[in-house]
Amino acid sequence: MDSIEIYLGLWGLSLLVGLVFNRTSIPVPLMLVIAGMIVGFIPGLPPVELQPDLILNVFLPLLVYGASANFSWTDVRHNLRPIILLSIGHVFFIAVCVAIVIHWLLPSLGWPLSFVLGAIVAPPDDIAILAIADKIYFPSRVLTILKGESLLNDATALILFRFSLAAVITHQFAAVSALSSFVLVIVGETLYGIVLGNLLGQIRVRIKDPMLQMMASLLTPFLAYLPPEKLGGCGVLATVVTGFVIGHQYLERLPPDVRLTSLSVWTTLGFALQSIIFLMVGLNLELTLEGIASIPGLALLKYSSAVVLTIILGRFAWVFPSAYLPRHFFPSIRKREPTPPWQQPFLVSWSGMRGVISLAAALAIPQLPAMTSGANPKDLLVFLVFTVIIVTLLLQGLSLPWLMKKLGLHCLGQREKYREHLSELTARLLISKASLRWLLQYKKTLKNKPLLIEKVELRLQEYKIRCRRLSNVLNDHHRMEMHDDEEEQQESQFLSAQINELERAELLRLWHANKISHSIRSKLLQQLDHRFQHITG
Repeated sequence: MDSIEIYLGLWGLSLLVGLVFNRTSIPVPLMLVIAGMIVGFIPGLPPVELQPDLILNVFLPLLVYGASANFSWTDVRHNLRPIILLSIGHVFFIAVCVAIVIHWLLPSLGWPLSFVLGAIVAPPDDIAILAIADKIYFPSRVLTILKGESLLNDATALILFRFSLAAVITHQFAAVSALSSFVLVIVGETLYGIVLGNLLGQIRVRIKDPMLQMMASLLTPFLAYLPPEKLGGCGVLATVVTGFVIGHQYLERLPPDVRLTSLSVWTTLGFALQSIIFLMVGLNLELTLEGIASIPGLALLKYSSAVVLTIILGRFAWVFPSAYLPRHFFPSIRKREPTPPWQQPFLVSWSGMRGVISLAAALAIPQLPAMTSGANPKDLLVFLVFTVIIVTLLLQGLSLPWLMKKLGLHCLGQREKYREHLSELTARLLISKASLRWLLQYKKTLKNKPLLIEKVELRLQEYKIRCRRLSNVLNDHHRMEMHDDEEEQQESQFLSAQINELERAELLRLWHANKISHSIRSKLLQQLDHRFQHITG
């Protein structure tokens, strides 16, 4: 079967799983993993092998750029210390712990390969975390820290992975040289991302056509990722920085239709790539098991259990001290950042799901001549990485909704959502008042233009009603329960959606009755679609 047919089949299966589980509280990505595991064992189906180059050089830059361009740099800056501690310190800590444990259990693997395994499984996966977060009310600060960590930790892990793999191949490892190279890569990719982001941003603000804008947007992550990767870096950090620069300095300067198109394209593309990735994780189970068939089952259970426990417990061992010790020793941090309740570090610790980036890195290891218990060391490492991914995704991912309720953090997330809703209402009121003031000033300048004055009067009445309604909601919010406010908001959305649908139906009736042209139908339908997007957004 051709690869194009395979990927079309995966998209179709992703659509089916999404239709079945999209309205449930179960994160769809986890069900895609399970579906892939089931489909992979169906007799007669051709094997679907994960292509590491495709994941690392195509999927990864697209997903990282899409996430970073829509991520708040302000939030990252306010939480920079915990993000750095997790994205760099935690990765090194877990890599060392896993290397020590697997070398103790399996000395024949050698230290370099032990560190290769540690580097591969050290970073939690941004794809898994972001996909699961869509279904769960994470507290805003916890979600910011997890997003920031997951965007930056791939860079640390991939650099460490390449240094460790080079030591396996050359049988040489210089710690000082590796550390200096690591710092050079971090600094170099950051500067490259800043320069490239500003250069591409200046070019894109001059492009007015939405289609050309999307071509430039889709090309951007590869321009950021591939040159540093070819020069010996990892490309991830450069892609993240480029996304930050464009998203925060140039996105607001793009035309409105470009922003709408970009949001739609990147959202759809992200979901499609994530779906294929999670399916591929499940589909590769059978191929993974074939490679280690000669190793006794009890030995595999011992190795995989030890690695999984090291990763899960090691994250707790890193997160809690890094959350509380700096506040204990540095009063300035304690004053600036109040001590969080233990539930929040616990949630961060439990949210360490691994994903397909780790599996792609393991598959990128070349075939090695040395044999371990009758199997190639690469096959054993791939199995251990796969076990870590499956256990953390299914155990931690599926239990997160239940855990958040037990910790009382689900209510905190809902309260934050409610406060965000009030902040949105306040912003809408201020925006409406600004429009109202401008309309009043503009009306004074109109003379001998009765039709235009009439239109301005209608707009004035519209904005006066809107301001009055928003003011009443905000003035009464302290007497309103969150549930009641959400119910009122849903009813208002339903009313607006119904009116929008009636107008759309009448428009199509006019079109089918040959009362309007195709161009008028397309123009008005697009306006109604934009209004519907605003209603449901």
